[in-house]
Parts: sequence; C-alpha cells; structure tokens
Amino acid sequence: MPDDYIHDLARKWLAGTATKEETDILMQWYGKEEMDIVRNEERSRKRYLSTVWWMAAAIMIGAGIWVLYPKKVEKKLAVYVPKEQQNRIVLPDSSIVWLNADSKLLYSEDLQHREVTLSGEAFFDVRKAAKPFVIKAGGSTTTVLGTRFNIKAYEGEPTAITVASGKIKVEDEQKRISVLTANEQITLEQTTDSAIERTVNATVYHAWINGGFEVNNESFEAIANMLSRKYDVAFRFENEALKKCTFIASFDEQTSMERVLELLCKINNSTFRISQDRKEIYISGKGCSQ
Repeated sequence: MPDDYIHDLARKWLAGTATKEETDILMQWYGKEEMDIVRNEERSRKRYLSTVWWMAAAIMIGAGIWVLYPKKVEKKLAVYVPKEQQNRIVLPDSSIVWLNADSKLLYSEDLQHREVTLSGEAFFDVRKAAKPFVIKAGGSTTTVLGTRFNIKAYEGEPTAITVASGKIKVEDEQKRISVLTANEQITLEQTTDSAIERTVNATVYHAWINGGFEVNNESFEAIANMLSRKYDVAFRFENEALKKCTFIASFDEQTSMERVLELLCKINNSTFRISQDRKEIYISGKGCSQ
C-alpha cells in the first residue's frame, strides 16, 4: 500500500476526521506491518513515511493497544483502545488516565503542556500542579488543577462529565460555564444545545475501570451502546419503543454478556437473540410502555 496513502490516513485519524472504513484500513495495515516484522525477525526495524513525517507503531498484540507518534516537532502522542479492552496510561506530568473501550486520547510528550483531547470515555486522576490541566472532549472544555473525574464523550452520544473528588470547571460550545464538585454531573446534548446538571453517585459512572458497570436510570439504547463497546457486538432493536426503556442495574466483571441480556430483557418483558457469528444482538418485544 503506498506510503502517501497511509500518511494521509494517519493524519486524518489523529485529527479525528477519518471514517470508520479509513480507520479499519489503517489499523489493518499496522497489523500487517507488525506481522511482517515478527515473521522476518526484524524487531528493530522502523518505517519512515517521509523526511518530515514519521510514525512508529508500538503494537501490543495481546493488549490490542495502538500508540501512534506523529511529527517529531509536535511531540504529540495518540493512544487508541479498541472495543472489548481498556488501558491505563501515566501522562508525562504523572497524572493517570484510564481509557475505556473504543476511545482515543491525544496528548503531548511535554511535561509542561497539560492539555489532552479525548474521544470516547476516560477516568482522570489529575496530579495537582500550579498549571491547569485541560481536557477537550465532545464539544466541552474541562479545566482542573488536581482532581478525579470521569468524562464520557462518544461521537453521536451526549457528553457526561462526573466529578469523583475535587472541583472542575466545564465550558461548552455556547460558552456556558459550570463549576462542579464531588458527586455532581453535567450532561451536554449537542443536538439540542442543552446542559443539565444534577447530583449523582459518582462511583456509578466510573465502575467500569474495575471491569464491571452500573447504570442509573439509563435507556436500553444507552446500555446497548455500552455493551456494544464492551463486547464488540452490534445491537438491532426490532421495536424502536424498546430503546426508551430505562434501567437501574449493577454488573460485576464476571457477568457474561448473555447473563446481562437475560436480566435486562426479563425486566422489560423482551427477548434477545444472538447471531451465529456472535456479532449481532437482536432485541424484540412490545416495549416497556405496553
């Protein structure tokens, strides 16, 4: 595959503008490169795409983690975590980030540059310092000095920011500013330009870092999105009304996908069917309002 084409795909991916098809091509290409390296026992080989642009792929096949290095002069790192997986990252300033499945984090190698860009979900434990730590995600800018909080900002879904401890400042695209403290949450809905603040149990929203997950009055559609990333499956609702059914539930890391579906469907009198290749889940029933 031509280097110029891969170069363009990599630049799009880092900028967050690559389509799903382009992302798949890029990830497959890096997988092939790694296999070629292993097959030829050239483990120290580096691939240079041009004299200005270079990209080294550190691929941990077992963990499924991709680390891409763009232009040297920019000193930026991008970490992508695929579906079904999670990863813990220590940033140059010693802050810790847990990245959930299907999430991407862009950050600087520079210890003094405390700004990151998130697409997906992450739990941050930010080291206290004089210089603010800034996170850009889902149309919001979150500024902190040192605190612990969760940001969920998947494309096409509302952005939810939940504080576990400390204090944060959140600014949305309309320049509205909110200051949140422990057990407070703001949900930003970009399609309606709404911002809703409420008091919550913050542990519910970062239970995923321990392998399980909890939902508090979440819709079946929102839960399906979570399960889709956790188990790498696609959901098909045969009755649109089922998407609006809400649940309060808690599942530990030992709970299988089938058991989760059994419990959810039992609650709202629906049924599920798993495709033969285990890649699609079909949900059917009359809906919770019937």
